[in-house]
Amino acid sequence: MIKGVSKQILEVTNTENPYFERIIFFVKPEFRDADRAKLRREAEALSAISQKPPRIKRGKKQIIGIVINSALFTGAGIAISYLINTVI
Repeated sequence: MIKGVSKQILEVTNTENPYFERIIFFVKPEFRDADRAKLRREAEALSAISQKPPRIKRGKKQIIGIVINSALFTGAGIAISYLINTVI
């Protein structure tokens, strides 16, 4: 929904954020006539605030699956090593 056509908009395309490629800022009407350089600095400062991506939370099933797979691969490695040592 567009509320008006007289809004001043700032677009930041270099966000340095893995989630967003650009950010659009709508300037408040009372600051519409403010210094453009100051508005740009403020917009870039806000867009530069970066946060680490959220950690992936693993459930019990995933942890159990990882443990079982690790044990199976370790057992397979031991079996292959044993077969190689007995043949050679």
